[in-house]
Amino acid sequence: MDYYPYRFEASIDRFGVVKTRVIWYSVVFLTRELQAALPFGQYPRLRVEGEINEVPIENAFLPTGDGRHYLIVSPRVMKEAAVEAGDKVRILFRIADQNRVEVPQALQSAIDKDTQASEAWTALTPGKKRMLAQHVLSAKTPKTRAKRVVESLDALIHFRADLRAWRKARSR
Repeated sequence: MDYYPYRFEASIDRFGVVKTRVIWYSVVFLTRELQAALPFGQYPRLRVEGEINEVPIENAFLPTGDGRHYLIVSPRVMKEAAVEAGDKVRILFRIADQNRVEVPQALQSAIDKDTQASEAWTALTPGKKRMLAQHVLSAKTPKTRAKRVVESLDALIHFRADLRAWRKARSR
């Protein structure tokens, strides 16, 4: 079995998201053939691991709203692959573990020390966990990382309060 069983070539396009198309990304659109073969019914935002022109990626195919799916090509990947919008690229990928979350040690330690944060973390979906983890992981300095750990703990306490209110309202 191939390490990356799925592969295709596509041009890098510019794609505007949000109805007003005010946010633009560099993307590749998945081919219809591959789209039909992948489990988008179960995972509308399908997480994948692979390569674009031999540059490693971890990302997700996202729905456009018109039946297609796209993968955002980050500025880092475009720079490392020496490509720009309009260039054709080769994409190799496999389906990633949809529940995997890479939690930075600083965030995990803070969660482990706080019972409320730990309960809230356990109740989160993998996507929300990834969002908070990425907020901390993307910090460039230790000072910013520490600040973002505190922000993430605050967010967890809010998530927990919202979850408790939702459960209470539902039980009435």
